[in-house]
Amino acid sequence: MRRPERELLGQERRRIRGVKTPGKRSRLGVFGMWGRILTVVGPVSLTAVVLASFFTPMLAVEKIEFVGNERIAAADLESALSALYDRPMTTISDDEIAKLLSGFSLIETFTSQAEPPHTLRVNIRERQPILILVRSGQNYLYDAAGVQIAATEEISNYPFLVFDGNPIESPRFSTAVKVLFSLPLETYSHVFSIEVSESLTTKLVLREGNLTVFWGSTAEGLLKSEVLESLLATGVKDALTVDVSSPNSPVVQYPNS
Repeated sequence: MRRPERELLGQERRRIRGVKTPGKRSRLGVFGMWGRILTVVGPVSLTAVVLASFFTPMLAVEKIEFVGNERIAAADLESALSALYDRPMTTISDDEIAKLLSGFSLIETFTSQAEPPHTLRVNIRERQPILILVRSGQNYLYDAAGVQIAATEEISNYPFLVFDGNPIESPRFSTAVKVLFSLPLETYSHVFSIEVSESLTTKLVLREGNLTVFWGSTAEGLLKSEVLESLLATGVKDALTVDVSSPNSPVVQYPNS
C-alpha cells in the first residue's frame, strides 16, 4: 500500500473508531474572506471596492488549482468548473462549486480558498478504499460508506469482503468496516478476506498460511485487535485457527490438536 494511502487510511480509521481529529474548518470561502476585508475600510471605499469586485475583472478567476486529487484527473475537475473562469471571486460560493462537482462520486469533501488576485484553490478529499467486493466477476474498491470507487486488478493491498448484497446501509458491510478499522494497520495489511454472517459475527482469513481468525461480534474490538496482534507477534503461523471472540480467553488450534 502506498504511503499516502496508508496515512489517509489511518486518518479514516481514527475517525471511525471515534478518535477526535481536527474538525472541518469553517470555510470562509472567497466571499467570506473579502467580507472581512471590507469591514475595515471606510463607507466610501467600501462601496467602491464592492462595485469594483463585482463589476470589473478585478479579482476575476484566471486559474483554478486542485490539491488532493489522485484518482480524479485535474483536467476533468477543471472542465467541470470552467463556468467559474472570468468570474469575480466574491460571486463564487461553495454551494455553487459543490453543484458543479456533484458528478464526481470519488469526492468525499472539499474546501475552497481564494488566492488573490486571480487564483481559486480547491482542496479535494477523495474517498479512500477499505476493501474489495466482487461484482460480475470484476474486483471493485469500496470505501467505508459503501461507495464504489474503481475497478482494480491489485488484490494485495485490500481485503476481499465475502458479500453479494448492496453495501449501502448494510449491517453486514458496516460490521466488516468496523472490524477492519479496529485492526492495527500492520495486521490489516495481512487480511486476505473478511466474512460477516447473517448474525453479524466475523471471520478473517490472513494471507500468510491461510490462518483463519474467528472474531465474533464487534464488541471489544480494540481488545480483540490487541490480543490478535500479540498472538501474531509471538508466532502462530503454523496454527489453523485463532479464536479471539472471547479476547480474555483466546484459543489457538494447531494441526492434530
